[in-house]
Amino acid sequence: MRSLTAVLIALTLAGASRLAAAQPAGQASDPEKPVTGVAYTLPQWFKSSFLDFRQDVAEARKQGRHVMVFLHLDNCPYCARLLEENFVSGDNYDIMRKHFDVVAVNVRGSLDVTWADGAPYTERTLAQHLGVRGTPTLIFLGEDGRKIAQLNGYQDRGTLRSTLEYVRRKR
Repeated sequence: MRSLTAVLIALTLAGASRLAAAQPAGQASDPEKPVTGVAYTLPQWFKSSFLDFRQDVAEARKQGRHVMVFLHLDNCPYCARLLEENFVSGDNYDIMRKHFDVVAVNVRGSLDVTWADGAPYTERTLAQHLGVRGTPTLIFLGEDGRKIAQLNGYQDRGTLRSTLEYVRRKR
């Protein structure tokens, strides 16, 4: 019985030493970095923007379109799922391509942004200003640059479709 206990203790210590070797002593994990995630690529059809939303809204208005702000986080599994289910094909995809200019903003990014009211931010501080608490978050802007609707977090196809139709008819 003593030898079995000794073997179990030895195996436990060996496993613990391997875990300790995987992370150098005194180095804590980065709280800003997600532990797990899903890599994704933003669709190429998203609007190429200088992140001046006054300009983006004016351009969309001239074309009879709305601006959708896609607030995301790198490696966000919910962002990846929303993109895969809605931004690649299907009815929602068709509606977005026809009626929306989609501009991506990384909630932890550092690029300069001018919001629709002219206020300057970084991507990160804009997300804070808009009260973004999770990703993805979709914000829909009207012809005047004011927020028409906001969807927080992953949304199923039906909910997104209802919101797209509501915003689209808000002209």
